[in-house]
Amino acid sequence: MVGIFGVLLIGAVVALVNAQALAGLLLDPTWLGVVIGLCVVGGLAWAGVVISSYVVLRPGRLGSRGQLGTGAVAGVLAVAVALPFGLIATTAHTSDDALGEVFKSSPTRPIDHKDPWQGRDRLNIALLGGDGAGSRKGVSIRTDSINVVSINVRTGDSVVFALPREMENVPFPPGSALAKRFPPPKNFWLPPGQGRGSADLINGIWAYADTHPEVAGHSPSRAPEAVKGALGQILGLKVDYYMLVNMWGVARLIDALGGVTIHVEQDICYGVGRSDGGVVKAGTRTLDGTQALWYGRARDHPGSTCAGADNHTRMRRQQCVMSAMLTQLNPSNVLLKFNALARAAKQTFRTDIPRDLLQDLVPLAQQVKTARVSKLNFVPPAYNPAYPDYVRIRKSVRAAIARSRGSDKVVRAEAASPSPVSTATATRPPRPLTQQSGRLDTLNSSCVPAKKGT
Repeated sequence: MVGIFGVLLIGAVVALVNAQALAGLLLDPTWLGVVIGLCVVGGLAWAGVVISSYVVLRPGRLGSRGQLGTGAVAGVLAVAVALPFGLIATTAHTSDDALGEVFKSSPTRPIDHKDPWQGRDRLNIALLGGDGAGSRKGVSIRTDSINVVSINVRTGDSVVFALPREMENVPFPPGSALAKRFPPPKNFWLPPGQGRGSADLINGIWAYADTHPEVAGHSPSRAPEAVKGALGQILGLKVDYYMLVNMWGVARLIDALGGVTIHVEQDICYGVGRSDGGVVKAGTRTLDGTQALWYGRARDHPGSTCAGADNHTRMRRQQCVMSAMLTQLNPSNVLLKFNALARAAKQTFRTDIPRDLLQDLVPLAQQVKTARVSKLNFVPPAYNPAYPDYVRIRKSVRAAIARSRGSDKVVRAEAASPSPVSTATATRPPRPLTQQSGRLDTLNSSCVPAKKGT
């Protein structure tokens, strides 16, 4: 028993010293299988030690009541010492099941874990929010929340680029099937009668590619690839992966976490005139999943006595929710509510990130959590989504990335350099410009209250 205890103690010390590396490694299905197997063997062995120790004490010398009482105590102790092993094995199995459901794709070639980023210094991931609620048939209908995070793989310093969902005339990569169907200068544009409402805005690309395989190709991944290609053309970046989040799944995640604490600036109405409508009251409060979701999604309602939001204010509120979750997640909270989070995750996420990359991506995510994360919103009046200047947007992206490295000289050089992207001709009347924007800020809004003592 002393020997087993010593081995476990040494293992715990090694785990603490190499926590970041192990966090990623334990997401690998092989290692999860090893953990499950060791837990089963360890639990049975530990219970066996208790039972054998009881037998060695020769309980037969006791009377019937003594045998019954000591036997019951030994049985309870055997179950008690095996229970932690069973809990870890169950958690590992749940983790393996959830990861296998979300991260289904396989890499086109084996990942070299010594250099998983293939010599590049940045990783770019599209973070998309889709609405899978109500009468909509899944999250592929509209990508109403569009962000691209560019991560420095050495430091974790990141820049989040937020694009308005009503951006027009979006370009596609030259030579692609969609670029042939939608050539410059109009780019992604549908003549009247060929699309429902605003189907040719940037938030309609996923739905168009998904429902038009004769144009976008018959690949099962045509919709996300179309969005990634368009975002790459807009920003001048190679978008490596995407993560699509069902917005109503986020509500389930927040509920599983026990809510998020947000400072609500003023009363916000949602679902005005509907039976499921309500008000998110002003003040610092802990919001449940539905309230947090509507805090980020509520619109202006004519005649209402409380605030909603235009598209660009909604973008900032959505970033507040993201920031609140990032700030308030902690290991103990995740472990205590792990099974509920895993169940919610399976209904929330869709991605092309290969599972084999997780052992490298998780340590990087831990770096991001403690690094500097900045944001740049491409919204009016600095940027007009009805008449997007993609050359200027790409220059701003390069300047923002350079600034995140702390090099003003690079910022000036990048801002002055030309960018080979086609400009678009607007096809609709310009919309009124009301929101201030175009500034590179730290992703830390006043809507997220600071923790005590920090």
